[in-house]
Amino acid sequence: MKRRKFIVGAGAGLAALMLGGCGFLPKDNAQQNVAPAEKDSNKLTAEDSNIQTSEENNTQTSEKEKKILIAYFSHTGHTNTFAEIIQKEVGSDLFAIEPQDAYPIDHDTVVQQARGEVDSQYKPKLSNQIPDIRSYDIIFIGTPIWWYSVAPPVRTFLTDYDLADKTIIPFSTHKGSGLSGIDKTMQELQPKTKVLEGLAIWDDQAKDKQADIVSWLQRLNV
Repeated sequence: MKRRKFIVGAGAGLAALMLGGCGFLPKDNAQQNVAPAEKDSNKLTAEDSNIQTSEENNTQTSEKEKKILIAYFSHTGHTNTFAEIIQKEVGSDLFAIEPQDAYPIDHDTVVQQARGEVDSQYKPKLSNQIPDIRSYDIIFIGTPIWWYSVAPPVRTFLTDYDLADKTIIPFSTHKGSGLSGIDKTMQELQPKTKVLEGLAIWDDQAKDKQADIVSWLQRLNV
């Protein structure tokens, strides 16, 4: 499959955070001057997004190939690393989910903010959008585990887009809480999708766990 890449946002945060066994991970902290995601994402055009595509975007995909997207939120960079490893292995588009208001770097501040947001199932507005999500067949969705749940920007992503009839594959970074049932959360938020086996990697160990990631992808056969 031809590799295609969406590059969104700039830089990675600095803090690796711990929440009672939960991983508090990856986030690209630079905000972008892009309108928040709209519910009717099908009306979005390329001009509505700050996604940049590679030269290979002009290459037509074979009818037999499944078009793949990797969408992820990253607070300190670890989930970003995980996502890029997947992208290298499967060939896909890469999209960083960005909240309109960046999360603070200070550990105590972000811990308290995240707990309140997770408890209330808060969905922050996003600063970027995918012009045509309908074109994808398979979507990897990555998140750091915050308080045993998907990070709030990922919850927004899962409710802003209609992913009916698509295949979702969860992946996460954590500090001891594993996948934390995010596969079930994704299925609940997108009941008309097929959710496959997810993979959780400890905190910053994605580079050291490439063999495990490759093995997982081979089992998925994507």
